[in-house]
Amino acid sequence: LPPEEQPAFTDDLQFRGLDDMHDQSVRYLGNLPEGTRLAWAGQSVTNGQLIRATRILQHLERAKPTTQATKNLMNRHFKVLCVDPDGHVPSNRHMLVTGFYQPNFAGSLTRSSPFLYPVYVLPDSLMVQNNGRKETIYRLTDGVVRPLWTRREIERGNLLVGREMVWLVDPFDVFVLHVQGSAILHLSDGSRRGIHYAQSNGRTYQSIGAYLVNTGRMYRADVTMDSSRDYIRRHAQERDLILHQNNSFIFFHWSEAGPTVGNLGQSLTAGRSIAVDHRWYPPGGLADLDSRQPVCVDGVMIGWKRLQRLVSVQDTGSALVGSGRVDVFWGSGEQDGRVAERMKKDGSLFLLIPKEGKPEQRRTAAGSGVLLGVCQTSSRNRSQKSGKDLATQSAPSIITPGTRSPATAKLMAMRWSS
Repeated sequence: LPPEEQPAFTDDLQFRGLDDMHDQSVRYLGNLPEGTRLAWAGQSVTNGQLIRATRILQHLERAKPTTQATKNLMNRHFKVLCVDPDGHVPSNRHMLVTGFYQPNFAGSLTRSSPFLYPVYVLPDSLMVQNNGRKETIYRLTDGVVRPLWTRREIERGNLLVGREMVWLVDPFDVFVLHVQGSAILHLSDGSRRGIHYAQSNGRTYQSIGAYLVNTGRMYRADVTMDSSRDYIRRHAQERDLILHQNNSFIFFHWSEAGPTVGNLGQSLTAGRSIAVDHRWYPPGGLADLDSRQPVCVDGVMIGWKRLQRLVSVQDTGSALVGSGRVDVFWGSGEQDGRVAERMKKDGSLFLLIPKEGKPEQRRTAAGSGVLLGVCQTSSRNRSQKSGKDLATQSAPSIITPGTRSPATAKLMAMRWSS
């Protein structure tokens, strides 16, 4: 993008959290073999280039230059891009920006009242075929390949007896755990344990928020995670009917009761880490995000304010298809969840790709960034995330999107209305 079309590169967080964000990306990138190329939008960038870009930004941030000096330095060192899969420039630059978080729940390792609703580990029959671009999930029964069961089949048929790992108090808590993909559990024996996404049943996610709206049970503007929970609490006889609209079912594994971990295997930084489609944005890459965010006081939303800051690509998910979706990690716990569930706004994401060549060459190239198109999306295309691995191909080593993540499969709370 030419300089006049680029963001201002201001930071509404006053640069808080940037060092943590950068360190996590560098740790991931530094663990890759030297010269690994990370594929994005039909192109690729080396892990060394992204590490260098991160170090450049750290130096700029610590120097605290003026806004104009920052723009000049960014143009000297980076190509500022918006990615569009069709390779053309649409009439606007907006994408959908949502939020996600890590919840906290009470749980028990044994089934006893009030802990009656199970969370499961992977079933023995689950099989995964992964070709590096697409993942197929199925079960093998007597040598016959069959689809894995739906949520309704699993819960009504009690098909996973013996695979329980923990029990929660509320079936809606289990559902939220499935859509967020990770949580901290406060167990009845006084201990704390982390729980993370292991795999899904491969079924397509269906929004219960959309069902509540389409069946006239709620108005779209009123649908949030809390309002959906409240509706089901007041209409308990409809609980299974509503929750079973979502065929997707998630299996889990134990993890450390520490920071939320993204699909790069690194801790996420609240307000800085984003989840996007890695086919369009390279893992560990840097970007500038411009949108608006909710302002909440004591859990009550009182308005909106500008969100404009540097972020890093540190997570992904199957809901994030194409260049026009970005999910911002807000943190852990109830308060962060209340902000995340209300985060649903248009925005712009500007990808920062380091320029190649010597500094003198980059100086003459300042402002001549390549325009690949502009990010677009519609609020109709929001669905549950399922996690993704990164598969390394043969030399030259190129990282391309796969299908598994320890912390994804999450659906941000604002997606209840999709």
